[in-house]
Amino acid sequence: MESARDKRTGEIVDAEQLWIINPVDPMGYECRGCSAQATPCSYRPENKVRPYFSAKDGHNAGCDVEGEVALVKRARKQRVTIREGFPGSFPNRLVLRDTRPVSSPDGSPTAPSSDGGRRTGSNGSSERCRNRHWAAQTIRPICRTFINYPFDRDLPLVVPGVTADTYQHVFRSLKSDQVIQYPEPRLFYAPISWKASIADDDRLEIQLSYGEWKERKLTRPYRVRMDWTDWSAAKRNYVSREIETARSEYMTAKKRGDKEKGWLFFIGRQDESDSTLFHVDDHRLVCCVVNEVIYP
Repeated sequence: MESARDKRTGEIVDAEQLWIINPVDPMGYECRGCSAQATPCSYRPENKVRPYFSAKDGHNAGCDVEGEVALVKRARKQRVTIREGFPGSFPNRLVLRDTRPVSSPDGSPTAPSSDGGRRTGSNGSSERCRNRHWAAQTIRPICRTFINYPFDRDLPLVVPGVTADTYQHVFRSLKSDQVIQYPEPRLFYAPISWKASIADDDRLEIQLSYGEWKERKLTRPYRVRMDWTDWSAAKRNYVSREIETARSEYMTAKKRGDKEKGWLFFIGRQDESDSTLFHVDDHRLVCCVVNEVIYP
């Protein structure tokens, strides 16, 4: 599983966030679809693959999350939204909280959780509300939804600072062969370059494979600069590790002949004097996903 619910706070946690959580509670997560125990896996520094959650004892009957693999496989080929609505769950908003919710002594959230929290069933038992919309804490699950459901990008999406209100219009690809000034904030994306990132105490800079070309050579590539002077070491390592993991996965996919690329997604400010440069100042507003982006 790519995400799970934090039992203490009720928030949805993306698996890659395990890289920055210290310590990781091995019993602190549950499936966001059925509340089955979700075990964090592959999050330690020595692990070579990305973190993930595993429902080792299986999901409960009727779990939406368990059926997502088959749904995504079908959604990559055709529209899956029907008259009654979208058949799965998805993040419909980005919520950036500066502090984690406070939990009560029994471990339940004291404030409403990102997907509706708990309610009391007709028999008096406590059961989890099944809300198909939920709030993402980083852009990563939103980007996965954009990739996984190419024919359903009319799904609603609210991102702070972006005036658009659907997946189709919130996301915008950078120009592959031209450097331009973008008039409005969007969730931008482009393939990363195989060239190594540049890092120092003040910033991490990533080159992309889109930009201005001359004689089949990329002469003015777009760049994304993480202005991380005030970031903790954990946040720096978190972003750096994801970028390098994605670059390695991208190169491996290329050697296999796959269509997958390493796509950098970000919400940033375009430099006023250098249109090739974007600034990102929050680690939650950048991610790198290795997959094929389909354009219906």
